[in-house]
Amino acid sequence: MDSGKSPPMRFRSFFLLVLLASGVSFAAERPNIVWIVSEDNSKHYLKLFDEAGAETPHIASLAEHGITFTRAFSNSPVCSVARTTLATGCLAPRIGTQFHRRSKLAELPDELKLFPAYLREAGYYTTNNSKKDYNCVETPGTWDESSKSATWRNRPETDQPFFHMESHGVTHESSLHFSESSYQNDKTEHDPAEVKLPPYFPDTPLFRYTYARYLDNIQKADDIVGATVKKLEEDGLLEDTFIFYFGDHGGVLPRGKGYAYESGLHVPLVVRIPENWKQLAPLAPGATTAGFVSFIDFGPTALQLAGVAVPEGMDGSAFLGADVDLAELSQRDSVIGYADRFDEKYEMIRTLRVGDWKYVRSFQPYYPDGMQNNYRYRMLAYREWRELFDQGKLGSDQRLFFEPKGPEMLFDLSTDPHEVNNLADDASQQARLVVMREQLTKKLKAMPDLSFFPENVLYDDAMDDPVGFGQEHRERIAKLIDLANLMFLPVADAREKIEGAAISEDPVERYWAATVCASFGERAAELVGTIRPLLKDDDRMVRVRAAEFLGGINKIDPREVIIEVVNDSDHPVEHLIALNAAAYFHENSTMSYPLDPANLKTVSPKSEAQRRVDYFAGEWLGKKPGKKAKPKNKAKGQGKD
Repeated sequence: MDSGKSPPMRFRSFFLLVLLASGVSFAAERPNIVWIVSEDNSKHYLKLFDEAGAETPHIASLAEHGITFTRAFSNSPVCSVARTTLATGCLAPRIGTQFHRRSKLAELPDELKLFPAYLREAGYYTTNNSKKDYNCVETPGTWDESSKSATWRNRPETDQPFFHMESHGVTHESSLHFSESSYQNDKTEHDPAEVKLPPYFPDTPLFRYTYARYLDNIQKADDIVGATVKKLEEDGLLEDTFIFYFGDHGGVLPRGKGYAYESGLHVPLVVRIPENWKQLAPLAPGATTAGFVSFIDFGPTALQLAGVAVPEGMDGSAFLGADVDLAELSQRDSVIGYADRFDEKYEMIRTLRVGDWKYVRSFQPYYPDGMQNNYRYRMLAYREWRELFDQGKLGSDQRLFFEPKGPEMLFDLSTDPHEVNNLADDASQQARLVVMREQLTKKLKAMPDLSFFPENVLYDDAMDDPVGFGQEHRERIAKLIDLANLMFLPVADAREKIEGAAISEDPVERYWAATVCASFGERAAELVGTIRPLLKDDDRMVRVRAAEFLGGINKIDPREVIIEVVNDSDHPVEHLIALNAAAYFHENSTMSYPLDPANLKTVSPKSEAQRRVDYFAGEWLGKKPGKKAKPKNKAKGQGKD
């Protein structure tokens, strides 16, 4: 399902009440649940879901005995945000967990726990092996064990039901951070000449090799799935255990992980249905469903399978269990997605998919997708793609990654599965565009979406109670959304409201006034006089946004403002936002505003802000300026993303 509050507190499933009434032991008569997660891979890399993918016989065997979900989605295209969505059953921009990496952990409301805690309270043995990566404070008592040795085999009683989650990094992005030497000398099982590249990639030997190498990794993940299933079979538990296999979000070739396209959001999902609990599945083993499910639904599904009530504070709905109706599941046809800061790279994207139509809303459309992110560009293919762009050697579809976007995009996935043909300006699609725009706007206001406040505001004022903060500021957020949506109007029609917002007492309104002008670019030249005073605004982030507009149309040198903001602040998030703007100007050759890091005061040495400073200094690959770098798997002071 997409968003909104879940139905009222659900009662335990009818089957469980019958068992209790007949005196059958509650603890012994519940199904086990196992989640097997492969990191960083979208559905496009498995032949079970896409002809261009690898053969995965063990996952295919799960499908023969279960249900294949052809339209399953991570709501976010990146690890910590996606995993927090899984653990909470909540939309991240509503609960303050939408930034990767988090600048501060969000507190959950008192009435909500991570869903394994509810299972544990109900008698389940809960284990995690072993990645967590939550953006919220973990509920005490969530796991009986979370470690690299955690397993259901450690439970104290063999008849105790269990929930077990295991994550596998063999498909992680870092697996493609190979060196030039490895590229030249290490062969792949898949033939690079035979892979089918999406049209937005340049067709080069390096891209073909990278794709083939990743297909090899998918098959390694499939072997891991087979090994886990074998353990359950050896323990005599296979036909009492629901086995979920899925990717934790999309990826991981360029334009996958971190980006709210289908390559970043559309994940593989297969659930093996145990013979002893097939009454809890709405479809027979071997079936396929096109009903939409997303990560907000996974926790409620686990709870319903266990006969545990789903808290009202969760946003999702179960897709397995005694209360799930096949007709309702089949009719689910929409999903919401979100992408915010990824490490040091800022952007704010919201998506709405309804059936085969995808609406993408960019709130900072002047930022190209391909803006520098140090971890991304450790991959040789990423760097080659940018080099080819700089050399003018890319086709129109391949250049899109490095060019500004419109504030909204519309894709017909039935004919354009790779999202390269934007129909937002197609006259025949204007009615559909407006309807989907209004649908998404309504959902963002209903959350309400906290990202309409700059992250530094949330850091300072919201993270002790993000949900309460959102409710307190619901009307204010709705007003900010309407202000941001002035991007859709002709400048002349938006001018009066922009001018009013630019002199508002609310600094966030002034921030959005400047952002809207930056999105208009040269078309808003008549508003230069309105925005110029904001270069001296009391709020530093307003100054940064004003500099983005005025620098973006070459009315000022924006570096003076950005450097002043960084050097005048000790706030880690203000540093991040300002240096993101600096990166935007640093690498845009049409503006010619490269930043000399010698002009910046010291930022925290292991922070995301330091990643920007390293980039400006030409040291982000561990090199000295002017010297050839050798790619490494992990930069000094940086963790695995």
